[in-house]
This record gives sequence, structure tokens and C-alpha cells, in this order.
Amino acid sequence: MRISVQETYLLVARIVREVAFGFIAIALPLYWHNTGVSSLNVGILYTVVLLVSAIASLVLGKHVDSIGRKKLLVISTLLWACSTPFLLLTHNVIAITVIAVLATVSPTGKEIGLYLGIEQAALSKLSSGHDRTKTYARFNFVGYTSTALGAALAAFVGLSSVGTSSNTRLTGTVFAWIVFGYTLAGLLQFVLYSLLGPDIEVKQSHVGEDRNSLSSTKAASSHYSPKVEVRRLVMTFTALFTLDAFSAGLIVQGLLVYWFRIRFHFDLTQLGVLFFGTNLLSAISSLVASKLARIFGLLNTMVFTHLPSNVLLILVPLMPNAYLAVTVLLLRHMLSQMDVPTRQAYTMAMVDTEDRAYLSSWTNGARSLGTGASPIIAGALINAGPLLSLPFFLSGGIKILYDLILYKIFKKIPLTYYDTK
Repeated sequence: MRISVQETYLLVARIVREVAFGFIAIALPLYWHNTGVSSLNVGILYTVVLLVSAIASLVLGKHVDSIGRKKLLVISTLLWACSTPFLLLTHNVIAITVIAVLATVSPTGKEIGLYLGIEQAALSKLSSGHDRTKTYARFNFVGYTSTALGAALAAFVGLSSVGTSSNTRLTGTVFAWIVFGYTLAGLLQFVLYSLLGPDIEVKQSHVGEDRNSLSSTKAASSHYSPKVEVRRLVMTFTALFTLDAFSAGLIVQGLLVYWFRIRFHFDLTQLGVLFFGTNLLSAISSLVASKLARIFGLLNTMVFTHLPSNVLLILVPLMPNAYLAVTVLLLRHMLSQMDVPTRQAYTMAMVDTEDRAYLSSWTNGARSLGTGASPIIAGALINAGPLLSLPFFLSGGIKILYDLILYKIFKKIPLTYYDTK
């Protein structure tokens, strides 16, 4: 499959963004920990950042195509580049929260803001059929690999600047370079998005250009006829993804940094290596997901790789030492992200071209909304000491519930690898 110029720009932009996200999600909370910011305050900060991001996605969701996909991407990255340097000027938690919102600081090491929803809709226009699942698999492979590189960069900074002992600290000079690098990432994205052409946009008059593949799915249930209202479908996915994201917010990468720091005294280098491994395995699993979907279907791949990964998540805090905890976490990441490209292809296949930006913005916004509601809870539990590991049990249990509900609702609409028109 040939990659278009527009997709190349989007792929490179995601590489830049995810390297930055992967690095800042480790370095920033570790810096805050070293400067005396409590996990509760970090949890509150992350909750606000994710909730504002979610609200922005939900409010703008229906208007993405009328405003312009390129315009929104350019404005978002301009805010990122202009606001990040102000992190050097304050230690006030409220001020940092405002800056983190404008600068799109990722608490999870993964996607936040408008970017993914808009890019996902743009990619759906640039590809079709089974090529779309391949496109999303490639897009997620690039994303996770880049996040892994960001984590590796954090490990390198740890080795070269602050040593390897558990008592080492990030200095102000190192932090200044971190802020400079994150600002530069925003500027690079701004340039790449400025190069995008009209191919990623959808003219509002082109209604019905790419008909709902649900209408051609013989297995469609009585609950979802070919004439299903887009709003009903969007609300269903929004509710489900909010539940899944709420559980994910209990174990966002920024709070996992605190957990491994408190439980096993990991330093920046060890944390960088750990999250390099988790994201690299997630990247590989994205490519494997495409092949599994071709054999078992999109829904089956989504659910039956996600379920065992959630059992592994529950087992992480039960491990008696750091080596076993890391091993189980790595095993989990071999499976946990296979649902991402399949979920994207599955949802995009259910609506027409002109509704995809609406659906993707709402579902990605819902994920930020759900994720944003829980870091404050996890931060409080981690801060409480005896409840340090409770977020793992809550997250794994809720995720299992999400998988079962998703499968029950959509099991009669198992869109295959080839149904994604």
C-alpha cells in the first residue's frame, strides 16, 4: 500500500508529538516529585488537564469540518509552542495546570487534545476498505514506537545528567532543556500541519459519499439497523469509551511513575527503560492486531485481546518484587493495545465520511473525559500509603466490565477486516 504525502505529514507529526509525550510524561512528574509536589496535587492537575481536553473535543466535535481540520491542528500546536516556556517561570500548581492545558501536556504519555480525533478522521478519508485497518495499525505502531523513544530519551537523560541512584534529582538546568525540547516539538508540529493540503478536509455537501458499511453487514442486529441514527451510535460509543477511559485514568503513566518510585524506588533511568519497553510492545501489538483482525474480525480482536491484558494488570501489584512486577506489566502491554487500531477501524466503518470527524472527536473526547475523572482518585489512593495498589485492581476490574458490555452490545455486528469501507 502506497503512503500518500498527506499521510506522511500526519505520521511525522505524530512521531514528533509522541516522542514529546513519552518523554514529558516521565520527566515532568519525576521533577515534581523531587520538588515536593504530592501525588494528590499531580492527580488533581492531571484531572483538570484531561477534563478540559475532553470538553474541548466534545464541544468542537460537530464543528471540526466546518471550522477546518487543518486550522484546528495548526491553532492547537501554536498554543502548545507559545505556552510551554512558561513552565520555567512558576512552581504554583494552579499556574502549572493552566500551562499544562494550553501546552497539551500528556499525563498518560499518549494522546491528549484534538490531534488524534482529527487525524483519525483525516486518515479515514485517505484510505478505504481493508487498507484502513492497515493504515490505523501503521499509525498506532508509529505512535507507540515514538512514545517508546520518548521514554528511552528520558532514560538517556537520567544516565547522562542525574546518575543512576534512586536518590538522584532532576536539576533546574536539565528541566530547562526538557521545556525547550517540548516547545520545539510544538513548533515542528506547527510546520508539518501547515503543509497539509485540502485532501484531508471534507466538504459538508458531500453527504452519503462513503456509505455506512453497517448497511452491507449481513450480521447487523435488530438493535442497529442500516438506518441507525449517527447520534445514537456516537452516544453508545461515547458511554462505553468513557467507562474504559475512566479505568485507564487510574493507571496513567504519570501516576505509574509515582507508584514505581514509591514502591520500588525507581529513578529516571529505570523508569525510562520500563516505559520504553511498555510502549515498544504496544507498538508491535498494533501491527499484530491488523493480522488478527483479518482472521478473527475487528470486534473479536478488540475484546479477546483486551480481557487477558486486564487480568495481568490486576496481577502487577501482587508481585513480590520489582522484576516480577515489571515482567507482568510488559506482558500486559503485549496485548493491551491491540484493541486500538481495530477499535478505530470498527467505529469509522459505522458512519459516513462526513460524520467521522464528529464520531472520532466525541469518542476521543469521551476518553479524555473518562480518563480525566480518575487521576485525582488514583493520586489520593497512592498518597494514602496503604491503598497504594488499589488503582490497579479498580482499573482492571472496570476494564473487564467494559469488554463484556461492548461484546454483548455489538456481538451481532462483527465487522470484518474487509467490511471497513
